[in-house]
Amino acid sequence: MSTGRGRGVFALRFDVDSVTCLERGIPALLRLGERHGVRFTFFVNMGRSFSWRHTVARTLRSRRAGATGEDVGTPRANKLPAGAKLGRGGVLKTVLMNPRLGWRYRPTLDRLFEEGHELGLHGGSNHATWQYALDELGEDGLKRHVRPSFAAFRDRYGQPSGFASPGFRYNEAVLDLMDHEGFEYASDMDGERPFRPPRPGRGRRYRHFQVPVNVIGEDSVPMIEQGLALGRSDARIVRDSVERIRERRFALMYGHPYVEGVQWRLLDAILTELSGDYETVTVAEYLRLWKETAGHG
Repeated sequence: MSTGRGRGVFALRFDVDSVTCLERGIPALLRLGERHGVRFTFFVNMGRSFSWRHTVARTLRSRRAGATGEDVGTPRANKLPAGAKLGRGGVLKTVLMNPRLGWRYRPTLDRLFEEGHELGLHGGSNHATWQYALDELGEDGLKRHVRPSFAAFRDRYGQPSGFASPGFRYNEAVLDLMDHEGFEYASDMDGERPFRPPRPGRGRRYRHFQVPVNVIGEDSVPMIEQGLALGRSDARIVRDSVERIRERRFALMYGHPYVEGVQWRLLDAILTELSGDYETVTVAEYLRLWKETAGHG
């Protein structure tokens, strides 16, 4: 694939980490991709969404901090609450059933793969463990956490090109793992354009690229979710998103199927606005096109 001179490059990345993503969001995004003749990138958490251990630990820490007068923080106004994103049924299934997503919803993932969407990995065996206790795992624990999901994914869909950490949480062990397991890229770090991250204190760089999300709301909240949480009109959410995309030649936007898939009409309007001057591609294609433009091909 090549993009015409002067035409922008736009990629949509979705992190798949809930039953609502797979039951409601992805079917709508499949229809949307077919409608526009485009393909998206889905980073899939193959394991479980919820951890009682870490939920209880976070609740107890919050209560202790509140009892001693410490600032425990307030819910972010630009972020939708979990119940609004998952729905009542999604919350109940997550807490009571907490299935291994990559196994329970294999037919849905198979359909994504068969229809040409890019599949990558999103964390390891438990999304909440990675997001809230990554540093507690240690290097060996991280490998044990990732190995079952990685093996199951690779056996069915081949070696994934890309990886995205839950909550954008990464450390040096994660960066080492990306190189060791042969990932072409990850999408965890801040920035405007792809780059190979430096190795701390070693004067060298990692082999994999980081492909930053550069169309994003405050505090790493997706643009569309932020607009919905702030009560903005559909027209303004679309306008704000399109303006941010058009500020850059290479634009990468992210979200979750439980928001952007369920609210697919917003994405439909964004893709329609961009269709004349942007090529919508997967993140892997985005990276390849950027390398060609930057002389790294």
